[in-house]
Formats: sequence, structure tokens, C-alpha cells
Amino acid sequence: MTSSGPSLGQRLAPFLGGGFFRPLTRPSAAIYVDCAERLVTAADDGGQVPFDEARSLIRDVLIRHPDIQLEDDEGGQLRDLQQRAGQFFNQLLQVGWLQARRTSLDEHHVLIVPALRRLLRLLQELAENRPAELKDFAATLRSLCRDLHREGALDPARLGPEEMRQTVKELLDRAGRAEDQMHAVESLILQQEAGQRTSQSASETLERFLVEFHAGEHMVCYDALQEAGLLTGLARARAVAHEALHDPFTKQRLAEGLTVHLRLDPTEAYREAERWLLQLERHLATIPVKQRLIDGRMADFSRLSAARYRYQTELRGRRPEQVKSYLDIASAQHAGQSFADLVHEPGMPLLSPTVEVFFGRDSLSRPRHARPPVDLTMAETRAEADPEAARDEIRRRNLNVLTPQRAAKFVEKHLPEPGTQLTTEHLHVLREDDLLDLLAVLSFDRGPSALGSRRTLRWRVRTVRADFGTEPHRIPRDAEADRLMERFTLERLA
Repeated sequence: MTSSGPSLGQRLAPFLGGGFFRPLTRPSAAIYVDCAERLVTAADDGGQVPFDEARSLIRDVLIRHPDIQLEDDEGGQLRDLQQRAGQFFNQLLQVGWLQARRTSLDEHHVLIVPALRRLLRLLQELAENRPAELKDFAATLRSLCRDLHREGALDPARLGPEEMRQTVKELLDRAGRAEDQMHAVESLILQQEAGQRTSQSASETLERFLVEFHAGEHMVCYDALQEAGLLTGLARARAVAHEALHDPFTKQRLAEGLTVHLRLDPTEAYREAERWLLQLERHLATIPVKQRLIDGRMADFSRLSAARYRYQTELRGRRPEQVKSYLDIASAQHAGQSFADLVHEPGMPLLSPTVEVFFGRDSLSRPRHARPPVDLTMAETRAEADPEAARDEIRRRNLNVLTPQRAAKFVEKHLPEPGTQLTTEHLHVLREDDLLDLLAVLSFDRGPSALGSRRTLRWRVRTVRADFGTEPHRIPRDAEADRLMERFTLERLA
């Protein structure tokens, strides 16, 4: 359920078309971000920086990044650092991060555009995990549950339009914050997992698993959900939001507040009210789901730690060092000798007749040959093909398919009770379909019952060929559907 106004892509179109985000996709993106941070910090109360000071700040940032190669339009071909800073300064003006502003004939300033400040705040939040803020997670959830559990929390008869709008807006902000904190918990667990994969010793693996992981900030959110009954409280709070979402009077009261605050027409305001309530209900539903995903992440971390500890203690223990020590001693004692001379040396019995040492390109791993792609395109059908003829062909082929179902149906017809037997001497199959059923019996040894029950039929086939293996001409044959078939006995087991 979305608003009928411009989409996010349409609202971002001016920035996308003007290249506002292009610096973040270039190899020198770190320089752009650092320049933006320095310029925002140095700007005055009006968000302005003098031209000369801006170039000087950009020059200092370029000095801090000597290893990043600039492109030609960024001054990469210039050797003078001051000229390179001026070229980079022009790029900031061109992409719209800065705007030139003349305050007088002798004073030139650049203005930090408001969109750059918001982008920089987003990048700072993305770069910082801020685990200390997770300590407020329990308080955020308790406040959400307390406000939604209160009698008449979203009652349109008790709340006016503006009060309803403010209440839903505050609930949305807190629910979104709690959801972001759950995502931060998952990020911290993934960081712990990445660090565990690079542990150098078994003691470091145990230290990460038994101490660092369970003492991390991510456990704050996890413990808050497990304790104090917050999961049950969240379920009740979500029920309140769900009821408000399907209450037309609540949506109407919220729409009245949005009409005045956002200056929307009544129809558009009603849609926006639905979107707000739906978003609130989804935020509250996401937290328990994310908690189950985090449980899986923690279980994965435990399995990874156990596997890594086993590898470091059992598979990568003292044995490799013992083998290396043995080979070093043998190399020192038998220096200058060939492998053929070592056959007669004590303690060096070679188990292979020849020894070959690979070196150069032969010692490298052989390249893998990728399997050619499989053509999955559907074969073109002729337009003039008869659909009825195609259906008849499909029916005819299905009649000739040997399946466990038709085998079980045949067994159930001729052997109604378990333990009964039947030989082809007394079985007289006349139709072609019955012969196919008999062949299906020979192809399988079990199948589902055809009488509607869920039990499985089992049977066994015993041939007489074993009794006349040396005299095949003596094997009796029985006629079934105008064909000769070696005699066998069919016994139903279950």
C-alpha cells in the first residue's frame, strides 16, 4: 500500500541526473567524503567557506591520501599539488556538493548545499556501529509497549486529529529506531563471525567464543528480548496497530491531521494514513522475525567456533610440526644424496618405486574447466500443430508409463490379502494394459494403495530361472497377452 505521489526514484531524479552521487562511485570516493567532512566542519553559521580556505582544506586531504590515484579530470595528470587541489575543487562544484557564492567584489565563498549535509550524516551512521546506543533498546521497546497497551492508545474518540498524527509519528520513529538497532545487532554478530574466521590459534578461538562474543554489546538487545516478556508485549502492541490499520475511524482521524499538517487533499491524506499505520504494524512485526534470524546467526557462530577449534587442535596440531621436523633432520643427514641412494639407508624405507618432484608450472593447481551452459530454451512449436492431436499423444504416452501406482493396483486386484501368492501359470493376462501393469509389478517392489488408505503395498517376485540356470531350454514359459514370459511367482508381503 503506497502513496500515489511521486516515487522515491522520481524524487531523487534531479540528484541522479546531476551526478550528485557520482563521486561515491569513483576510486577516489574516500577523498570526496573526507573533503566534504572537512568543509562542513569549517563552514560558518551560514554554511559558507572562503574559496582560499576551501582549496587549502582540499589540499590537506589530498596529502593524507597519497596512495589514491586521481583521474585526469580530478587533476591526476598535474604534478603541482595546489593545481591538483584546484581541479578537485572544480569537481565538487560540478557535481553540486558546493555552490559558488560572491558576497562582495573581493570576497568569494562556497556554500555547502543542504543535501550534502544529509548525505554526510547518512555516511557517518553507515560507518559507525555505535554499539553503546544499543543499551537504549530495551527502553525503546518498553516505551512502545507501554504506549500501545494504554487504554485508548489509538482511539479516534479520545484523540483529536493533530494529537493522533503526533502519536502515530512518535510511535513510528521509535519502532523504526528499534528495527535499526536489531539490524545493528546482526551487523555486530557478522563482524564477530568474520573475526572468528581469522583466528590464529585455538586459544584465540576460545577467547572470542566464550568471552568476547558473550560480552559484546549485541547481547544487550538479545537479552532484552529474551527477558521481561518483551516478545509477548510486542505481540500485543502489534495487535493494537493491526486493529487500528483496519479501523476506518482511526484512519479517518489520522487523515484529518495529515490534511492540515501536510496540506493534502482528503483522498490523498487517507492513503497516507493507511501507509503510516501499515508501516507501524510492519515495524512491530519485524522485530520478532529479526530476533529469530539473530538466533540462527548465533547458532552459526557457535558451529563455526566449534569447527575452527577442532581444526586448530586436531587437524592442525603437533603432527605437521613433527613431520616437518622429521624431514628437516633427514634433509640435513642425507644432503647431496639422491632418492635412489636412500633405499639402503636405515630409517628411510621408500614405499614408492619412483619419486617425482613437481616444480615450475607443473606444481601449480590445474585450471578448472567450466561446464558449458545448458540450453534451457523451449523448442519452438509449429503454429499449424493440432492441439487435440497433441493432447491425444500426451494421453497415449501416459497410458504406457510404468508407475508404482499401477503396479500396486495390479497386486491389490489379484492378491487381495498379504501372504497370498500367484504364478504366471495361473495368471492369464489378455489385454495390453494388463500386461503393462504386470511389467510395472516387475519394475517395482512397493507402491501406494489404490483404495484411498495411506498404507504402502509390498511384494516380491521369485523366478524359476535359478533352478534351470544350466538348462535354459527347460525354463517353463507362460503366455501372457499373446507373449511368452518366463514363469515367476508373485507374493504379496504387506
